[in-house]
Amino acid sequence: MKRTILIYPLLLFLLSPLFADDAWNALKSYQYGDDFQPLLAVEAEVQRSLASPETKTQTAARLAVLLDDDTTLAGRQFVCMQLRLVGGAAEVPKLTEYLNKPGDSENARLALTDILCDESLIPLRASLETSRGQALVGVIGSLAARHDRPSIPAFVRLLDATDTDVAVAAAAALGHFGAEGIETLSHNRERLPKAVGNALIRIASGFTEQGMQDEAAAIYDLLLSADMPKGVRRAALEGTLRLLDAEKRLATITAWLFDADTEKGVIAASHLSEISAEQSDELFKKSETMNTAGRTAIFEIVSERDEAATLDVLLQAMKSDNSTERLTAIRAIGHRGDASTIPALLEALGRDDATKNAARDAFIRFPQENVGPVLLEALQNDALRNPVIETIVAMKYYAAIDSLVELAQSENESVSVPAIEGLAKLCDPDEHDLPRLVRLYLTSRPGAHRERVERALVVVCEKIPDAEIRADQLIAILEQRDGGLSGRLLIDALPLLGKVGNRKVSELLHPILDDRDPVLQRAAIRALCNWPNADNHTELWDIASNNASREYAQWALRAYIRVVTLKSDRLESETLAMLQNAMKLANNDSDRRLCLNRAATVRTIEAVEWIAGFLDTPALAQTACETLAELAHHRFLREPNKERFDPILIKVENTAKDSRIVESVKKSRLGL
Repeated sequence: MKRTILIYPLLLFLLSPLFADDAWNALKSYQYGDDFQPLLAVEAEVQRSLASPETKTQTAARLAVLLDDDTTLAGRQFVCMQLRLVGGAAEVPKLTEYLNKPGDSENARLALTDILCDESLIPLRASLETSRGQALVGVIGSLAARHDRPSIPAFVRLLDATDTDVAVAAAAALGHFGAEGIETLSHNRERLPKAVGNALIRIASGFTEQGMQDEAAAIYDLLLSADMPKGVRRAALEGTLRLLDAEKRLATITAWLFDADTEKGVIAASHLSEISAEQSDELFKKSETMNTAGRTAIFEIVSERDEAATLDVLLQAMKSDNSTERLTAIRAIGHRGDASTIPALLEALGRDDATKNAARDAFIRFPQENVGPVLLEALQNDALRNPVIETIVAMKYYAAIDSLVELAQSENESVSVPAIEGLAKLCDPDEHDLPRLVRLYLTSRPGAHRERVERALVVVCEKIPDAEIRADQLIAILEQRDGGLSGRLLIDALPLLGKVGNRKVSELLHPILDDRDPVLQRAAIRALCNWPNADNHTELWDIASNNASREYAQWALRAYIRVVTLKSDRLESETLAMLQNAMKLANNDSDRRLCLNRAATVRTIEAVEWIAGFLDTPALAQTACETLAELAHHRFLREPNKERFDPILIKVENTAKDSRIVESVKKSRLGL
């Protein structure tokens, strides 16, 4: 890097005599991307002219001659850049000609800004009346940079500009004028655009760095008294604190804790780490009269202390109608782990979701031997049962499993359903929990109750990472029962075993698919239809195609449609062919809709076109629309096949009755 810095001036010095007039003449036709050596030569001459007022004036005049329409835009830009260094009052008229010309206005404005004479301010002031949009924003910035006080009335007028960027620039410009500008802004605070807040914060920060504390404080006061966004007000409050010495800062933080201004409370609360423990104790005693933010922060600070007075205040705050205060008190009590607070936390479990969740998290912090018995007793409370079960699960309180099993047997679904769901989350697939769940399953009532227990058992078994051994433990438990895995027990167990099917279950199942006992055969076919993967899709197809029972055939067909569309290594074209065959075999619209719905897993244009063929079938059209909308989400499928896909999507837009599908398809077609 150092070598480059040394070589560049030397290069300018060596090149400049080589080009002379040729380099200047080349400026008129210079285009972006052309050889820049002529520019280097002219730039070298401009740099040398700075050594003498006379040569500087001559060089500026020579540059101004090139500032005409015969010179390219790129050439004029270069000329303006150089005039920023050597231009004077004599060049102002020429630059003014280009001040309002598209393409040249910014370059001309920057040159006029850097030519430090009264003459250069005149066209800039005039441009306040003629410029628009970003050009006007630039002019405002230039006059602000020059601290042009005669422009202040125009800046005040522009506070009402309909263009927000212009209004913000005008307000920010006034901020640069120190006390005078800030006073003007204060008189017009109701006219300030909200978007100016960040710009004024930056100006105030700059004043602070320059030691202009009074000016910075004035801007912060202005922002706090004007209608500004929350973030701007907080930044102004932070800035105000930075301007204070330690003593005033502490007094201000303390005062803001009791101020009705919410933002002051928030900022003060964020600085409570700066106060001593003794001071925080004194503040805690007065917390009842604090604003919410201050009260919450004080609770956090004193939460781990054991004073009885502190606990009393926290317990009282738990009943507050202010959710922030209530939740903070609950969290603070959770940190303490005081057993005397358990009844209050138990009551909190019955409140709104946020309070319930905070109480549950607090219970987790307590020793289980302290809270466990209380929670088990609370399971009998109808109003508290569900949140108590959630708490027991979150605590991993395994001692509650037997109680949940008992509740799971209830004929009242409002009792049994949450208990079964809790068991699914709490139990592990080990020698302790699985036997209890199997007993619950075998004693469950046929129908919805048994299906819920069955799902819970499957969820617990799925916690075993290796899918091939999930059923092994179930089989071992069942074989240990009186009479082994046979007879009625086998009939009851088969649907469950099918859901966690593996090789052992398959070996058990296949010999009895054609059993003469109709009850056993029914259980076996149900187990096959429950299978978790496509291993038995051939057997399912055979039953769907050939079984004399229409009920079994429909079971098998629906299971077949489900398993063949699960994720696999099979070619998507093969899966599509399977679905097409299933569609031909289906003898009712319900199964046909299932087939179309599952076709969303086949992400090929051939699948799209096949599904589109059902848009004209009234009973299937809406399902086809839904599936096509889902497939349209996949850009990798949609974009390469746009010519084939778009006409189908347009038809979906005209066919779908669901406005959400129509909107989704439109967005997909437009690439959104």
